[in-house]
Amino acid sequence: MKVQIKDISKQILGDIPSPCRNCIYWEFPELFNRVNSEEAFKYKKSWFIKALDRFGVCGKVLYVNDEAIAYSQFAPYHLLPQTKNYGCQLEEVRNDIIFLSCLFICKPEYRRMGLGSRLLEDILSTLKAYGSNKIETIARKDSANNPSGPLEFYLKHNFQIRKILDQNFVLISLKL
Repeated sequence: MKVQIKDISKQILGDIPSPCRNCIYWEFPELFNRVNSEEAFKYKKSWFIKALDRFGVCGKVLYVNDEAIAYSQFAPYHLLPQTKNYGCQLEEVRNDIIFLSCLFICKPEYRRMGLGSRLLEDILSTLKAYGSNKIETIARKDSANNPSGPLEFYLKHNFQIRKILDQNFVLISLKL
């Protein structure tokens, strides 16, 4: 099994696997579930182009045997407006605290093979090189089938619970 992880660039935006390629939940909450898939992907591409110019690498695609099967997206809080609705966005604009909005193995048959861990390690390495101080995400207690991933995955990777948001969701963080 050949595994490769690539930073999302303008050249590989089309490789973002479904369902992630059409999800604009974090970037455009006012449009989420209100536009068709084609329009959503146009918004996703426009967000990436803006985020790449303002921040740099803000997502990765994991390939197995040249097939895109996993996706991750991360950026400073101010580039992901949906975080305001969870009460976890910082007041000031800071690029050193990053929100991981998605780390998802899109094909279930590839889960529990260590690919999520490899993708997370690659993200952490990138963020450390950028000088980021902390990464945060919202993990789910009750299901592994969600964009941010299950809580136990992150606890295994030394994330700490920062805030319990409700019975299913927890804001967690890792100091870099």
